[in-house]
Amino acid sequence: MQFDLSSIYIDTEHRKNKYPSLICFFVEVPHDIRVLYKSESPYFDLQGCYHEMGHAVHASSINAQAEYWNRYNFSMGIAEIFSIFLERLTKNRIYLSSLGVKNNQILGEIEARNKFMDLFFVTLYAANSLMKAEFWHEKLSMEQASDVYARLIKDYTGFEMPGEYWMLHHILPDAIMYVPSYLIAAVRAVELDHHLQDRFGERWWEQVEAGKYIREIMQPGAAINLSRFSRLDTRLFMNELTDIGSI
Repeated sequence: MQFDLSSIYIDTEHRKNKYPSLICFFVEVPHDIRVLYKSESPYFDLQGCYHEMGHAVHASSINAQAEYWNRYNFSMGIAEIFSIFLERLTKNRIYLSSLGVKNNQILGEIEARNKFMDLFFVTLYAANSLMKAEFWHEKLSMEQASDVYARLIKDYTGFEMPGEYWMLHHILPDAIMYVPSYLIAAVRAVELDHHLQDRFGERWWEQVEAGKYIREIMQPGAAINLSRFSRLDTRLFMNELTDIGSI
């Protein structure tokens, strides 16, 4: 799709005590974007790399002349659209086949695992989001928040776990309401995927014009026109979640 990757620096060096999860840093948008990578497993490595590169190509595509606040001050609900969107390619059977994964049994197993992970993502982050909202709205103590978290996790995932685990989450203890951004962005990422399919076909990633169109959407940064592809309509997203025949 002809994205310019020259301003994206990828740290693949294996160092002792290196941060174990993939992460992207917006050092100087759009000229210096960095992705830190440490191998975990083939399945999570592939999805994680595509997720963080979604962040990276987004940041590197923002107009260098845009105001500072439009280059840096966009919400996580916007930032996560393009990471989840690009990660979706690793869940696309046609795309995986184009990478050389031809065995139908393996493709089926990957698809089943993806379905489970998507369902777990929604249930876990719904519980997390509701807890954090109640934490702020009701001015809960840490102990009360932990009790709420234990109850919600049990209700949404069926798993029993100590409520204090929310304090170990890599995002949830932050002051900002980051977690709901993933759910909002996931809906918009599905909308963007379907929008591109309508404009450029089922294999839109093979089209140069599709890459140009995506960059046009990314270019304004925080001033993005979401209405070009999204109405925050959850139906497409929910249809994918409830299609669990392959699990």
